[in-house]
Order: sequence, then structure tokens, then C-alpha cells
Amino acid sequence: MEAYIADWLHLGLRWLHVVAAITWVGSSFYFNRIDRSFRPPVPPVDRVSGQLWSIHGGSIYNYSRYPTGPGYVPDNLKWSKWESFGTWVSGALLLAVVYWWGAGVNLVTGGPDGLSPALGILVSIGSMVVAWVVYDVMCRTIPSDHVLSVAVAAFMALLLWIFLQIFSGKAAFLHVGIAMATLMAGNVWFVILPGQKKMLQAIKDGTIDRFDVGASAKRRNYHSNYLTLPIVFAMIASHFPMTYGSAHAWLGFILISAAGVAVRHFFNTMHHGHTQSRWLVVAAVISLGAIVLLAPPNLAAPANGPVAAVETGRVASIIETRCAACHAVKPTLPGFNAPPNGLVLDSLQAAAAHAQKIRQMAVDAPLMPPGNLTGMTEEERALLAAWIAAGAPTK
Repeated sequence: MEAYIADWLHLGLRWLHVVAAITWVGSSFYFNRIDRSFRPPVPPVDRVSGQLWSIHGGSIYNYSRYPTGPGYVPDNLKWSKWESFGTWVSGALLLAVVYWWGAGVNLVTGGPDGLSPALGILVSIGSMVVAWVVYDVMCRTIPSDHVLSVAVAAFMALLLWIFLQIFSGKAAFLHVGIAMATLMAGNVWFVILPGQKKMLQAIKDGTIDRFDVGASAKRRNYHSNYLTLPIVFAMIASHFPMTYGSAHAWLGFILISAAGVAVRHFFNTMHHGHTQSRWLVVAAVISLGAIVLLAPPNLAAPANGPVAAVETGRVASIIETRCAACHAVKPTLPGFNAPPNGLVLDSLQAAAAHAQKIRQMAVDAPLMPPGNLTGMTEEERALLAAWIAAGAPTK
């Protein structure tokens, strides 16, 4: 019953999180596009620094940018804030259901040298707080925008390295994504929104001409703009063990994130009106480098080998004792209501049909069993590798 309830909570929260993220990311992309597409109005318009004419859905729209307001506070002023709040809160709840509730399986690495589930949860919670505090201090103390951007990137890389030491691979990737999302949401609620409220008050007081309209908010929005695609990658990478299960996962994440930043920069230049297509080439080259780097060392190994050298009886025993506890029609391991991803491995024949998946998850990278709950040994992994190389015989 508990596992069934957890599955529905997981589904509901993931659905909510994806919908909220679509609205937040879509809003961010849209407003960054508009902001970079403004051009000086011709003829000049009082208080307007830029205008954008656009067509969509059979209508023509005219956007005007008022850096210090139109001289009054509009009655129906649309705020963009609940998108970030909904995304972060739903993501935190999803983290709790998937990674804290099942901490022994999904969060920590397991084994005598790993963190206990309880300590892993505390580190998970604390990492979000630490990420925001360190970032906020850097923003307040580093005056150079370029130096600050490099410092933020280095800080995210350091967090990822730390997470990879203490969490499972997919949890590590997810947590650096959560750290980035925390920076973005924190920027909205702790910097940008308060600054906007002060701006509105200055308009009401008639002191707007002497008001700093938000250099700090601008630089933080700049960070959020470039963090968006790395966050999206961090969130979807858990579905692709070839990324987080590699021995080079740390560098692979950095390369793929850098490719995302390059793609984002291409769109920024396009919106500015001076498209720099070379950034797409940079992204493609970096992505290719990541693909080569993350490839398993035995990717080109022959599919077939000497069948006689493989003891299929021992392989069947490994499948039964190490895999079938979770991957059975009715799993026997507590916390599993159904076989993960619908993958049933309750016999040698069933395992043979998914041999390459087993190779990816249990041989190329020791990702399965999760947290090594069933205690698979290195000798057993080597035997699985030999069995798969021999063509996964069943007799």
C-alpha cells in the first residue's frame, strides 16, 4: 500500500512540477526574448526606451519598455512570480517523495562507506540552503560581472563533485540542478521582486528619477538566463544512466551544461539582432566531446564470444538473487510495488532479452542494484559481462 501511494504521489507531483516548470521556463525565455528584441522607438516616445512589434495568432502586438515606469503605477500590473514558486515547491516535494522517502535506494550510494539515509536527507536539505547563501554572498561581494559568472560556474562544478562523492549518480546530477533552480527562485523572491516593489513605491513617491532601477536584478537575471538549459539537462539526466553512471560523469555534466549555455547564447544574440551562429557549432562540438567522453570503455566489444566459457547456471543464480528481488512481476524487496520501468528479470530467458540493458546498468556502470541493496559482487558483474559478451546464452 505504501509503495502504491508513493507512486501516485510521484506521478501527481511530477506532473505538477513539469507544468509549473513549463510556465516558468517559458516565461523566462519569452521575456528574455522580448527584452533583447527591443529597439529604440521611431519617433521617440516619452519614457520608452524600446519597442517591439510582433505578430501572433492573427493579431499585431506592440510592446513598450518603460525602465522607470510610465509616470504612474498601472492598476492591472502582471507579476511573474508564482511560476518560480510553483516550480521550486513542487520540485522540493517531488524530491522528498522520490529521493527522501526512498533514500536508501535512490539518494545514497549504499555500502559501509556511504552515508546513512537519514544523514543523506540532512545533507540534501542543507545543500539547498548552502547553495543560496554562498551564491548570494558572491553576488554581493564580487563587482565584476565576468568574474562573478566564472565564480558561479566554478561553484556549481564544485557542488557537483561533492554530490558525486556522497550521493548516487542520478541523485548527484539532480541535486546540482536543484541548487541551480534554488538560485533562480531565490533571485526572484529575494532580489528581483523586492526591487520591483521599491521601484513602484518610488514611482508613487515621485522619486523614480533618482532610483536605481535594478542593476543587481539585471545581473542575477543574466545568471538565470544561462542556467536554464543546464537545469533542464540535470532534471532529465536521471533517465539516462550513460551520463551519471560514467566514471567521467563530473566532466560530462560540465560539458553538456556548457553546450546548453552556448545554445542559450546563440538565441540571445539572435534576439539582439546580430545572430552568431558559431555558438551552435561550439555547442555541437562540445556535445560530441561529451558523447565520446561518456562512452563505456567496452562499447566496441564483440557481441559474441566463446559460449562454452560461460557458466549459465551461475548467471541464472545471479539474476535470481541480485535482480529478481526488484525486477519481478511481484517484487519481494520492500518499497517496490511493481518492477522498475516495467522491466521483469525473473529468469535467465527474461534477462537474455534485456542483456544490453543489464550490461549498461550493472556492468558498464555499477548502478544496479540501486545502492547495491542485494549485494552484487565485482566477480558477479564480471561473470555477467562474460555472459553478455558470449551472446547471453540461456543453456
